Amino acid sequence: MNPLVEVSHLEKHFEIRSGLWRTVSSHVRAVDDVSFAIAAGETLGLVGESGSGKSTVARLLLRLITATGGSVRLEGREVTTARPAEMKALRRKMGIVFQDPAASMNPRAKIKWSLRRPLVTNGFEHARIDDQILAMLAKVNLGPELLNRYPHQLSGGQQQRISVARALLLRPRLLVLDEPTSALDISVQAQVLNILLDLQEAFGLTYLFISHDLNVVRYVSDRVAIMYLGKLMEIGPVEAVLQAPRHPYTQGLAASSPPMSPHQRGRQRVLLAEQPPSLIDLPTGCRLHPRCPFRQTICEETRPELRELAPGHWAACHLAENLPAPQPRDT
Repeated sequence: MNPLVEVSHLEKHFEIRSGLWRTVSSHVRAVDDVSFAIAAGETLGLVGESGSGKSTVARLLLRLITATGGSVRLEGREVTTARPAEMKALRRKMGIVFQDPAASMNPRAKIKWSLRRPLVTNGFEHARIDDQILAMLAKVNLGPELLNRYPHQLSGGQQQRISVARALLLRPRLLVLDEPTSALDISVQAQVLNILLDLQEAFGLTYLFISHDLNVVRYVSDRVAIMYLGKLMEIGPVEAVLQAPRHPYTQGLAASSPPMSPHQRGRQRVLLAEQPPSLIDLPTGCRLHPRCPFRQTICEETRPELRELAPGHWAACHLAENLPAPQPRDT
């Protein structure tokens, strides 16, 4: 694999301050020793419950927030310690599409202004800017009549396609998609996903696709990474991970996802107990063990490391080789 993005031992700890003098009393380990790579032209899906650290990883990749430790490299160049001039050049190679498109646009500015701003800021020729905007609008199946409208005058699907167009105007190599379809109707989701796949092929884009919907991730991703309480639990080819998960947490996520086929409604499911613990007071050993139906003593005492169980398929579970796989059953 020729990686475009390399993430090594990435960490982000948020301080919690308390008392009269606002002294640091504890830390939230939002991202804890996360490593992965994304090949050029590949889509890596990043999945997990709310609070698992998915969006924090996305912001660390783009250096929207500062990492506590670890490394992020884009095309071999270090992102986490890049100087301002170098970071400006790197940021032109990266883009992001947020979950709520309306919140990422100025409600008092017309769409044309929102699209022109990144081009003007980065010194593009004014004479060519309008042509570039019109060409990109056509790529996302929108017409020029939207340019003089305000964000609230667009539908949710139109707003999200405007966000995609804006992110691609600088021709980035990497596009981070942070739950880009979760606020959209099912039919509109399909339209946006198909546009994203067409754009990836047209521009040779690399995607980090963040979602909680396993069916959406399966549709768009080449590989998938599963996060829980700031750590990677499992990573590998999307079909291998979702069809035959080797971590109880992945099995629990799959059980909570509506099946695509009615014949799977009676499938045997792995159910996770209780609620996720606090990020301030993390469990010892495996972070899933208080909720895991297969836990043993070793799970409570020793933290599991990611191990390669099959080519490209890794899981952080002491019992991964002997974990019972859910079997379909008749209704």
